[in-house]
This record gives sequence, structure tokens and C-alpha cells, in this order.
Amino acid sequence: MSIRQAAVDIGNDALKAYVQGLDQEVYIPNVIAEIGPSRDIVEFEKHPLDGLHVEILSNALKRGQGVYAVGNLAGGYTHNDELTTVSEKSEADQPVVMLLTALAYDAAQALSEQDGVIEATYYLSTGLPLSEAKRGKRKTFKARLKDNTHEVRFKTTPEIGGKVVRLKFEEVLVNIEGHVALIDLTTNEDGTVRNEELTRMTVLINDIGGLSTDAAIIHEDGTVDNIYSDGIKEGVSPYLDEIMERVQHEIGYRFLNRQQLVEIITSVNKEERNFIWFRGKRISIQSIVDEVLIKIAREEYKLIRNSWNKVPSIRVAYQIGGGSLLLKPYLEKINEQEEGYPLRFVGAKDSIWMIARAYYKLLAVYLQYKSEQVSATTK
Repeated sequence: MSIRQAAVDIGNDALKAYVQGLDQEVYIPNVIAEIGPSRDIVEFEKHPLDGLHVEILSNALKRGQGVYAVGNLAGGYTHNDELTTVSEKSEADQPVVMLLTALAYDAAQALSEQDGVIEATYYLSTGLPLSEAKRGKRKTFKARLKDNTHEVRFKTTPEIGGKVVRLKFEEVLVNIEGHVALIDLTTNEDGTVRNEELTRMTVLINDIGGLSTDAAIIHEDGTVDNIYSDGIKEGVSPYLDEIMERVQHEIGYRFLNRQQLVEIITSVNKEERNFIWFRGKRISIQSIVDEVLIKIAREEYKLIRNSWNKVPSIRVAYQIGGGSLLLKPYLEKINEQEEGYPLRFVGAKDSIWMIARAYYKLLAVYLQYKSEQVSATTK
């Protein structure tokens, strides 16, 4: 039996995964909508990831089963669900739906079926926010995945509709989200060391997500400061919702989901950044975006300042996560006016993918250790 390897970062904005290597990426917006077992279509979507329509049977779900539109497809439904500030990743159904759908998609693309079912087993590396890890939620989340068998049935999905995937987990590594970023910052894809100076100083990793922020303080010896590493139940998602509501109220334009708004705020075409097209007119939403995002930037800056006050020996603070991309200009402006801390921001792609990449590197270390242990016992 061949066991596949997957690293999955279930971000509040999107799921990011690497499967069977760091060259195979899966990206799915973290949006789901409960719908019926069939859906009306005029023309199939061009790619399976744009038409994920699944039925999931799993005791990891509170009701044991459900039928969902997932990702881009769910974004088109008015009753779609995006995670909220009351959501606990370790306990909510939505992260499990996202994870199982992503792995089932991989299995449906890569594996053959026997007797109408694709049997797929995975080594999985994933993680939880620092706040949940500190409360001992990692063990519970691992059990939800590892102790159950999960079945995903693709419904009206292009190319893989009708396929049934049965998922099992040989092992599940549940890491701490913010902490693992240092692994990615200090190791190359082949495991060799880079940015070696970071291993000789105390570093703050500020992981700004959609619903929460993890401030992991990592000392020179690589240990996490269990006392002063902290987090806040603040992320960019509620502020994106506020922008969407204000734009709809003041202009009349309705965003389908947060991802659509993020794409406008961070557009690679600077001339189109913070502009919408509404009834044939090009309208700026810059003033609304600035007014709202400066508020969350101030909250994030308070967390940075508090971390430095508690541990003055911090040498540098990295801002990572999808939220850091949105807040970079605001944090830099506040920092310039106030403390002038040595803040570092990673690149656009790294801010999104570095956690998943770190998970994959840690999985590789685990599997190498496991292989060495097996070799030692068979000699």
C-alpha cells in the first residue's frame, strides 16, 4: 500500500496544501455552502477546483454527513459560510470539510479505483493556532481525523464527478501555526540551513490570519516562550466584512465573498487596486479600505508592542500570514510614527504559503526519522 504525503494549512481565508512534494500545490478558498445533492448547471466549470460539489460521510462531522459546495463554487451562493471569530478550528466542521475535500480531490486525480472506490491513506502534517494549542486542542483534533474513516463522494464536479474516495490517516502531525514559520525561514527545501543568523537570536513571528493572530516568541535555542507567546482573537476577516457592508451600503456594490474583496485590495495591477466596476463606472473604494484596515493595524501593532515589552531581547519581528499582506502599508506607517521596531515582511507568495511549506518540511523530517527507526530495529 502506497501512503501519500500531504501538508495542509487550513487558513481562515483559504486552504493551502502541498501533496507529494513542494511542487504540487492545492489552493481552495475557505468557503463552503450546504446545498442539495444535485445542482443546475449550464456549462461545467473548466477545472475541478472551480466546481467542488461533494457529499461527505464522516464521524469527524457533528452530524456525520453533509453535502457541500466548496471553495470557488461556494463563493457563488448567497448563503455560503466563511469562518467567524467564534469558530474554533479544532472543533468546527468547516476546517474538516475543507481538509477532506482537498485530499479527496488529490486522490481522485492521482489514484485508481477498485470496486468503485478510491482507497487513499495519508501521512498528514497540519496545525492549529497557538491559542488552541495552548489549551491542549491538538490531541482532540488529531483524534477527529486519525480515529475515523472518511468518505467523500464527488457529485456534479467536472472531470471527477461520480468518484468516491475513502480516506484514512496513517499519522497526523498537528503543529503550532505561528511557531512553524521559523522552520521555513531557516531551512531550504532540501533541509539545509538558510538565514542562519535567525537561529542565534530571539525572534517574534506575528502570524496575522483571518480570525486570529498568533504572536510566537522563539528563543535562540529554538524553544517557544510558553509564558509570553500569545495571540489575540483579532484578524482581518471581520474588517473585510465591514468593508463589504460599507461598500454595499454606500455604493450599492455587493461582493460575493471576502476573497473577491482581497483580490481587489491586493491586485497586481496597481492601477486597478482598490477600484470596483459598478454599472459601467470605475469607482474607488480606497477611502473605505483605509478607514477600516487602519483600525485592525492598530490592534496588531499593540500586540507587537506588548510582545516587545514582555521580552525586550526580541531582535526582529516577522509579519506573516495573508493578513500581513493587507496590513503591511498601515503597519509600516504606524511603526514609522511610533516605535520604529525592526519589522520584516515576507513576499506575497511566502506570506500565503510558508506555513504549509513548513508543515511539509516537518513531515519530511518525521518520515526520515521513522524510516531510520525502522531500519535500526530490522538490523
